[in-house]
Amino acid sequence: MLLALLLTAAVTAEQAKQAVPRADLSALNDEQRAVFLQVATEVFNYAGCQDTLARCLAAGVKDAHALRMAALVAQFAQENVPVQPLINVVEKYYASFEPKQRVKVPADNCAVLGKGPVALVEFSDYQCPHCAQAVQPLHDLVTSWRKGKVRLCSKYFPFPQHARARIAAACAEFARAQGKFWEMHELLFAHQEALEDTNLKQYAAELKLDGDEMLKQVYAGKFDAVIEKHIREGLSAGVSATPALFIDGRANQLPVRRWYLEFTVDDELQWQKEKGWKFDKPSGKQVAKGR
Repeated sequence: MLLALLLTAAVTAEQAKQAVPRADLSALNDEQRAVFLQVATEVFNYAGCQDTLARCLAAGVKDAHALRMAALVAQFAQENVPVQPLINVVEKYYASFEPKQRVKVPADNCAVLGKGPVALVEFSDYQCPHCAQAVQPLHDLVTSWRKGKVRLCSKYFPFPQHARARIAAACAEFARAQGKFWEMHELLFAHQEALEDTNLKQYAAELKLDGDEMLKQVYAGKFDAVIEKHIREGLSAGVSATPALFIDGRANQLPVRRWYLEFTVDDELQWQKEKGWKFDKPSGKQVAKGR
């Protein structure tokens, strides 16, 4: 039946239930379920059951890893991501957990928000619009959605083509010394089209900081060493675009939105608990995992 469904452009809820009974595809339409099934027959489960995701979702299989992987594939399918790009991102995501794929990204010498066993390091540029869009979800992740489980370390990665990004980063570092980093951080991103000196002095005043002294120290190069250190760390980690997020040294592969952020933090916690993904002994009906 599954092979027959792969040749169709639409799969009903009942057909999907027969093909992959353990998967919850209730939020998907017929076309999205068809995408899910095509992906599930191509990708292999990342741990536990050693077989394709589709076979690991069969009745009688008890592996929980397949359910989580199915949730990720279903989420992408619901957002109408085509089959091949979906396969690529899912495989790349699970490959990123491998120790050899992780990089050393120091989670120190930076402003830290939240507490928890998972360290999330972000490299950002104050004139990067995508970085501005990431501010609220990252803030909510560490202060609300996964409070007590993850901490955020913010690092500077101003691009040369953004004329005011480095000056803004130095102002943020001045504010950090005064215990007002996150307030300045949010102001700079909220007004990233207005980062001239007069604007920066205004933001300092809003935070009851001395704007004249701030700019004096900024232009004297007091914070250059910190910014340069962050840039070197980012380059060493392979950063080429912002925002660049690393979860315990693992480069983030998922969208910076609530569902995906919660999902990847939960996966990291599970990785810590299991001390790495492990496979069950294959049964006669299973095939070895390959890439």
